[in-house]
Amino acid sequence: MEADEHGKSSNSEEDIDKGRNDRVKAKGNRVVKNRQPKRRNVVVAKIGSDSDDEDAVHLIRKRMKLLDDEREKLEKLVLGDASTLLSRLGEADRKVSHAEDSGVEEEAENDSEFSDTLGEERPPAWQDADDQDIVSVEDVLRLKKTRKVPLGLKPTSDYQKYLRKKFTDVHGEPSWAKLDQKHAETVDPDLAILRSSGHMLEKPKYLSKGVLEIKKMASLNSSTRNEGIIKAVQFHPTSTVALVAGMSGIASIFQVDGSGNNKLASVRFEKFPIRCARFSPNGKEFIVGSTQQRHFYCYDMMVGTSIKIPMHHNTGLSNMSKFEISPDGKFIAVAGKFGQIHLLTGNSKEWVGTFSMNGSVETLCFSPDSKTLYSYGEQGDVYVWNVGSRRLIHKFHDEGSIKGTSLAVSPCETYIAAGSSSGVVNLYETNRALQENNPVPSKAIMNLVTSSTSVVFNHSSQILAIASDEKENAVKLVHLPSFTVFSNFPSYSAELHRIQDVAFSPNSGYLSLVNNKQTAFLFRLKHFGNY
Repeated sequence: MEADEHGKSSNSEEDIDKGRNDRVKAKGNRVVKNRQPKRRNVVVAKIGSDSDDEDAVHLIRKRMKLLDDEREKLEKLVLGDASTLLSRLGEADRKVSHAEDSGVEEEAENDSEFSDTLGEERPPAWQDADDQDIVSVEDVLRLKKTRKVPLGLKPTSDYQKYLRKKFTDVHGEPSWAKLDQKHAETVDPDLAILRSSGHMLEKPKYLSKGVLEIKKMASLNSSTRNEGIIKAVQFHPTSTVALVAGMSGIASIFQVDGSGNNKLASVRFEKFPIRCARFSPNGKEFIVGSTQQRHFYCYDMMVGTSIKIPMHHNTGLSNMSKFEISPDGKFIAVAGKFGQIHLLTGNSKEWVGTFSMNGSVETLCFSPDSKTLYSYGEQGDVYVWNVGSRRLIHKFHDEGSIKGTSLAVSPCETYIAAGSSSGVVNLYETNRALQENNPVPSKAIMNLVTSSTSVVFNHSSQILAIASDEKENAVKLVHLPSFTVFSNFPSYSAELHRIQDVAFSPNSGYLSLVNNKQTAFLFRLKHFGNY
């Protein structure tokens, strides 16, 4: 019995050990199973041999091929092959362009409220991608953070057309934008650009008062400066050259370009200090006169030689320091002694007659038509002579003048400028001065305080230059017909010294002032032509 009990106990212990081992084994199997990675959508076959491995690989490849075939079928179904895709893209482009055109037409119909005011439109010269972006009023209001729609507009209206209409209503349609202009089909394309002035601003016809557009250029005689005290300057009537002459007896001709002003020629006249020099109206010669000689010189510019011409003994002249050539070149008027004015022919330089006035002759000038000669002297009277009949036709007194020193008639014959020893320059209307003995001047210019020795009009009668050789920087430019002085000339820093003579170029493109320091200043007047 004890044996049985012992046997049972041993069996029970074995059972216990076996159960413990089974639990440990089961637990170990669970741990191993939990550590295995999960495989999704993968068929796991129990591999037990090489044939089983090959079958598994074949199965996987078959599945992948089926997936590839299905993907290709789907692509062809949606997109088609290469040729089909290109054709579909072309059709799509045509559909899109047609849709855009129709959309534009519909939009144009919706915005018809602007079409009447904008008028006919030309086809654009080029297409800009940004022009296709239509900005509505609603978009603009959104940017401005406001909801107030302009009167008469809709939120969907084209804002650009609205702005165009507003501009046309305020300013009107410019003439260059009108479409009714007909151009000849035979216009040279190279010359077509000359018909357009959109990139240029046309200069005003009349000169503005106040400030003068003027620029200082290189001096005319910067390459020589050997003329001494310069007494005369004049521009050639047709060529871009200028004559500068002085007390050293040298007359020089310079090319006028504003930069180099190259010297073309210099002529020295022995023992002949030049006091006056003038070009002939045809530009073929120039004449110089002196204060110390009874003769004068005529220089032929075509040949390059000078001719000495003695004065006729009947004139009684001891010098030829004051003379003027008529605009038509037919006569030369020379101031003589005791109020005498001697008349010479322009071609042969022969003496043909003499005028006589009271007092000394201080200055002379011809009318633009060369039919009338004006003389002004020490008694303050202006004498008017008929050149053809050699007779006095009128005389008037310059208001407030004791002694006349300068005289000029405007090219348009509207004004007569008379300068006196007091520095006052009176401007008269020509018609009134020729009818009255004591005319009232339209303007008395009192900017000079010393004797006004130079008065010169420009070619358009819009500027009157006045100067005195008795004071430093005594020069002014007067605007006509306002009779006001240009405020910016001369500048405060200018050192012009004593002005001896003044000259404008034929088209007033240049102004020259010569002084007692051997300098011939040159200024560019930007309002006028190049020369």
